[in-house]
Amino acid sequence: MDTVLTDFHSVTLVPMVPQEICLDLLIKGATKAAAVQSQKESDRQVNKILRFVTLMFKQFAPPPEKVRQRYMSIWPEKYDYNRYKDTRITEGDRFVSWEPIFPIFSELAQNHRNPEGIPIGERMKLYRRISQMHINELYKNVSVPAEQMIHVTSTGYCSPNPVEILAGERQWSDIEVSTVYNKACNASISAIRTANASMRASYTGHYERPKKRIDIIHTEMFSLHINMSEVNPLNVGMLGVISDSFIRYSLVTYDDVASYGYRGLKYIASRDFIVPHSASIGGWMVSSPSFAFEVDLLKYYRVISKNMHRLIDAICADLGITFSDIKDNLLYAVQASSNMLMNEIQKSLKLSAEKMLFSRNLLYEYGYLSSAAIPFMCKKIIESDDIPVGQKVLCIGQAEGVTLSALLLEKV
Repeated sequence: MDTVLTDFHSVTLVPMVPQEICLDLLIKGATKAAAVQSQKESDRQVNKILRFVTLMFKQFAPPPEKVRQRYMSIWPEKYDYNRYKDTRITEGDRFVSWEPIFPIFSELAQNHRNPEGIPIGERMKLYRRISQMHINELYKNVSVPAEQMIHVTSTGYCSPNPVEILAGERQWSDIEVSTVYNKACNASISAIRTANASMRASYTGHYERPKKRIDIIHTEMFSLHINMSEVNPLNVGMLGVISDSFIRYSLVTYDDVASYGYRGLKYIASRDFIVPHSASIGGWMVSSPSFAFEVDLLKYYRVISKNMHRLIDAICADLGITFSDIKDNLLYAVQASSNMLMNEIQKSLKLSAEKMLFSRNLLYEYGYLSSAAIPFMCKKIIESDDIPVGQKVLCIGQAEGVTLSALLLEKV
């Protein structure tokens, strides 16, 4: 039985923020955090810190020509940046109070203290409230529940989770809600594989009712985990690219897609490859005040470049083909947090620059979407009249550990 991904919907409730504005405010915030930490308040001392922080962002954060805008779901809906763009951090050797932009740093902005931001418990309360608003919007016009809902997140932990809350409020009492936690870039592949197996089993096991639809919902709020108190290359790089994302889509049978005339992406195969002895290279940890991301970037890039072809060769072998047979005819949907990482994947698979344009454009348009990046690209593929029916799509993700994942789809 064939299954198909279809009915992709994403939502934003506040405007996207231009990268130029994001970087300017983050530079000022990181400067003030460093000044408060070091108890330096004079104009001369703060300007020295500002020069250093600005240099770090120029070196390690993607400029507007690489990332055009990002979604910050905790951004105030009617915040007027022009009123504050020329406001100084200090005047007359005293800190200037700002109207809070991010609620997690209101104390830093207004009262010049708590540079690390609010604790993790308060951040998770924000996650629950804001993600619930987005999920309600995603399901605003949905009256018929799926038989199963899979919630995907790397950035929010609470029980009941936002999808369970939605099901309870809608009185969808008979559905199964499961969660894919903390798989980051390749979480969508894990969730799609799980949905495919669950649907197929429901038709062959004879122990449960056949599932007509399984929904997958991503709620990623990386803006909750901003840490402005550490000015180092890794953290600055993350501050400069992270973006929030909320998207839902469905897995249904091929027969249903064909009978209703829907467009979608047929599931063909998927594969994981856990790189041996790579667990120490990086990790994403629950910590306070924000989640902690630690990775040796040079080793991480090197390991991905060295092992990516092993993953792709394995998924092709499952299908009885070689990568060289199909390489030039594939559309590539590569999830990566930076153009440097895309360069390593491109080099490993010996792809032309043109083959990476689709993936680079997503990073440019939205920033780093983490687990939702592949679904966002799938949505664009389905909606594009320039991508023909029958086009095969190779989705590639990776996560700390180091785990590499691939998913092969076909537009129908």
